[in-house]
Amino acid sequence: MAKNRYIVLLDSQNEKSIRNVEKGFSVSVTSSEYLSKDNRSFNIIDNNNAVLYKNLGVVVVDDVDEEQLTRSIADSKSPVIYFEKEREFFPADEFTFIDDLKTNVDQLKNKILELENYIRRKPIPKPAVTDLEWGLKAIGMGETQFSGKGIDVCILDTGFDVSHPDFVDRIVEGKSFIEGEDWDKDPNGHGTHCAGIACGNVRNDTGKRYGIAKDSNLKIGKVLSNNGKGTTSSIIDAIDWAITKKFRIISLSLASPVKLNEKPSVLFETVGIRALDSNCLIIAAAGNDSKRPALPVPVSAPANSLSIMAVAAIDNQMRIARFSNAGINAATGGNVNVCAPGVDVLSSYPKKSGNSGNYVLLSGTSMATPHVSGLAALYMEQFPDLNTREIWELLESKAKPIENLKYRDIGKGLIQVIQ
Repeated sequence: MAKNRYIVLLDSQNEKSIRNVEKGFSVSVTSSEYLSKDNRSFNIIDNNNAVLYKNLGVVVVDDVDEEQLTRSIADSKSPVIYFEKEREFFPADEFTFIDDLKTNVDQLKNKILELENYIRRKPIPKPAVTDLEWGLKAIGMGETQFSGKGIDVCILDTGFDVSHPDFVDRIVEGKSFIEGEDWDKDPNGHGTHCAGIACGNVRNDTGKRYGIAKDSNLKIGKVLSNNGKGTTSSIIDAIDWAITKKFRIISLSLASPVKLNEKPSVLFETVGIRALDSNCLIIAAAGNDSKRPALPVPVSAPANSLSIMAVAAIDNQMRIARFSNAGINAATGGNVNVCAPGVDVLSSYPKKSGNSGNYVLLSGTSMATPHVSGLAALYMEQFPDLNTREIWELLESKAKPIENLKYRDIGKGLIQVIQ
């Protein structure tokens, strides 16, 4: 990540506005429509060159004068209406917490490794296979004939293991937004797990179902590196690509923590609106920073934007997950919209040391989010004449309240199949 990279929002991107930006900040601006496999944004952006993401009206620039950016907002002749510094994003699962402990608390190293190995090797129950499908049962998947057929679902994450046996016969399209790393490999595993929940079908070994939109068109954008880190600019780049490709659903199982009473990013709020205007629904993880039963922490970015659907996590006892963030910044934005299964969720995973076979149980709002993305694909197939705003409304209106759980924690409730 550049030392000082800024994400700049424009109110206009006509020729005059772009010339204004180029002259004002001494950069050459390249439109995203000219990006290609051999001409990537991360190869372009530097002190002298910026990229305009044409679907979003967003420019990414390096090492400009922050005071000049501030003055530009006040200048009525400038197209600049908002800017923010690049921030980092991480997968919204329990392993992120483990990685933080590794970095910051050396004396707990042995305990952390023990916990990590436990989670990875957590026994997958053999006799009670239905327990593995608790999430699908909870949202009523046994009552639908729809499968997301023809709907493009884009998973923006750590990549995807295209060699996974459950997907070898699927046509998967993808693109990497991380320099030097491929989208069709997933050493991290997080992206493969999320993609399996949203768009998978049945286990290759037992034939038991774990995925939702099994006939959808799976699209992959690698926005998190193999070590699970990403930035604002990589996510913006990928969202612009997905909108250009006319994908209907963007699933973001990633998060960046926010403070109490911190307002949502104007950038992501505008990006969410412009996506909806392009008939594309962005669904994001609420985040895993809470340590319940103590007071939970606010919904993370970008899910705290009102134009992006925020998803909380519940367990198989219909309790709010101990880590799931809450809508305690609701007065300034940042409420939870719906909840979905997010504890001990089985899905596809790259076969590597530390896990048994091609599947693993993971927990996080990362796992809840693709449940909603997959169900949204079913809705879009079932109601082809509805636009994305109407699909959003339907997801909320058909969600089921859960007794004794608060709106701040689960929003409208647990998402449900429409019979």
